[in-house]
Amino acid sequence: MLDSKLAEYRRTHPKGTDEKCNGMGTHVTTSPIACNSSQSKPGKKEKSDISTHVRRNKQYLPAWRSGAYAILLTLLEESQRPDYPGYLTRLQLQTMAQPLCDTSFRKSDSGSFYTAWSSMAGLVKRGLVLRNGSPAKFSLSDAGAAMAQQLRDGSDACVSKHLAAPEIISIDTSDDDSPISETQDGTVAGNGDVATTLMCDNKQCLTVSAPIPMKRKATAANMRDYENSHLSSVQSEKTSHRKKCSPQEQETADNTLILEPGSFDVILLVDKNETAGGSEPRRLLEDVAVSELSALGTLFELRHLKVADFTWVCRDRVTGQELVLPYIVERKRMDDLASSIRDGRFHEQKFRMKQSGLQNLIYLVESHGDNMHTSLPLDTLNQATINTQVVDRFTVKTTSSHRDSMRYLSIMTRLLSSTYCNKTIVSCHHDRLPRCHIRDDLVSLMTFSEFNMASSKTKALKVQDVFIKQLLQLHGLSAEKAQAIVERYPTPRVLMAAFQAEGSAGEKLLANIRYGSLNRLIGPVISRTIHKFYTNHLLS
Repeated sequence: MLDSKLAEYRRTHPKGTDEKCNGMGTHVTTSPIACNSSQSKPGKKEKSDISTHVRRNKQYLPAWRSGAYAILLTLLEESQRPDYPGYLTRLQLQTMAQPLCDTSFRKSDSGSFYTAWSSMAGLVKRGLVLRNGSPAKFSLSDAGAAMAQQLRDGSDACVSKHLAAPEIISIDTSDDDSPISETQDGTVAGNGDVATTLMCDNKQCLTVSAPIPMKRKATAANMRDYENSHLSSVQSEKTSHRKKCSPQEQETADNTLILEPGSFDVILLVDKNETAGGSEPRRLLEDVAVSELSALGTLFELRHLKVADFTWVCRDRVTGQELVLPYIVERKRMDDLASSIRDGRFHEQKFRMKQSGLQNLIYLVESHGDNMHTSLPLDTLNQATINTQVVDRFTVKTTSSHRDSMRYLSIMTRLLSSTYCNKTIVSCHHDRLPRCHIRDDLVSLMTFSEFNMASSKTKALKVQDVFIKQLLQLHGLSAEKAQAIVERYPTPRVLMAAFQAEGSAGEKLLANIRYGSLNRLIGPVISRTIHKFYTNHLLS
């Protein structure tokens, strides 16, 4: 095809016209042979000279939120203070400039030897920053002050553009597997889904998909109209909610916590194990997670979470009581994901998240450099994340860096705040918790204390819980298989009695038990393994 097109081109273009120059004066070649001919060499030289000329005339301008950008703006801001001593030290400059930069001034990113402070050498070389004395004292030159002023004048537009850019987050609130796709106008369309643009801080920033009848689209105004039309039924829903509770709960109905719309804040809870500094204030200030969430203006707190790494609570502004939103996040860096698969934490943590009572389970997978220095092959890790999404039905979110993960959590915090701020939140016991839908005006949530207590590893376990943990130690037993067996035979004594009653046919006793959403059979191999474990006195 290429040869025929080339022959056709040569017939329609006389000899010599195929070597004309474009508007930039660069040489245009029409065949691979011309690339090696002597006639193309002047063109290449001309192109090189022009590109060099363009590069020399281009003014240096630091990228937005880069190290050089943060340094210049910080020096400019400090120089305009009345108590400015005329310079800043390295430690002062790194501390003050960090909120304006996307990369750390002290720690290099994985796979790199450079930090944001590395850009200081270029600023000094260009004469934008003056360095004097030992220890070094940094100040702006006249050219640096002019460039910093130029950056500050354009920073408001950059911030506005950066925050106003819509980001699409798909939240599955339906029971079906309807595909979701993004359209050109920023909406999300799917079978039975509608894209609703939410507003946070008066800026269009997020889109949520929610199920409605097919062939119907909605905007933020449509959703507000829908919610307003159902506000009159809130009181009746509160009554029906209390009817769902047990008689014991109805006796203590006055103790039920009710958060009216606009009376609470949505706060991101970060597990203390996710921060490098523990409880030491100085190290917390240097932690990437704390500094990044603070720079993004995210409302968060450090807590000791019994399960997962992040979750969100609705906190009453007067009493301080907290109810847990139905979203929970487990963060795994690729190297940590490989380690958790090898030592068994991978399945154990997912099982505990499923038992937490929160319906939206998010698995946040974070890249670690080029992902080559892990204890397991990259294909194995990718397969594990796909299994988590397809088999375990988690929402899997992949990010390129730790900073990208913090941005995702910040966006989720603003999304949840915008979504739930106009809803009525009612406390409900863990065992009676109904399924939550994003369109509901009345939402039932458990308290944080109950959530943490129910998720604790050291809580008093029932016989069934210990039985499940024991079964999970056998090779080939998953959490779903163990759960199906315990539902049929709740204790080891009941199971052993059933084996003895079946006699020699006991090896196939568990083979026909079905488990999981696919309703598969446990099979004879696992049934024989369990029979051998609970009936033989000596295990070989």
